[in-house]
Amino acid sequence: MERARFGRQAELARISSFLDAVPTGPEALILGGEAVIGKSALWLDCVAQARARSYRALSSRPTESEAKLSFAALGDLLDGVVDEALDALPSPQRSALEVALLRAEADASPPDRRTLSSAFHGALMALATAGPAERR
Repeated sequence: MERARFGRQAELARISSFLDAVPTGPEALILGGEAVIGKSALWLDCVAQARARSYRALSSRPTESEAKLSFAALGDLLDGVVDEALDALPSPQRSALEVALLRAEADASPPDRRTLSSAFHGALMALATAGPAERR
């Protein structure tokens, strides 16, 4: 993380301000710019700071080979919170998400995109309802 910090005091101050504002309501942080300028390092620092503040920080960084797998990132994002997320979903959505995460076998056909999208949205909403300081 030291490389992310060297010469990046302004960006780190913005990240800290962003994290300070999270408990007051919805916030957004965009890290943009040219390739190889340190956005990923800043992002990792932001996630580490969020977790240090006991915020729930979902993250996924699939490798190039994993990026081709349909739901690899979904599994990464819900790692450690999947049971909590599934408990909050209606049965059809829960079943679709369980199949996508390879926790259950598909019945006759795999879940359709709309059901799976609704399930993931519902899971995120359920996790967000708990608040930023409810990391478990």
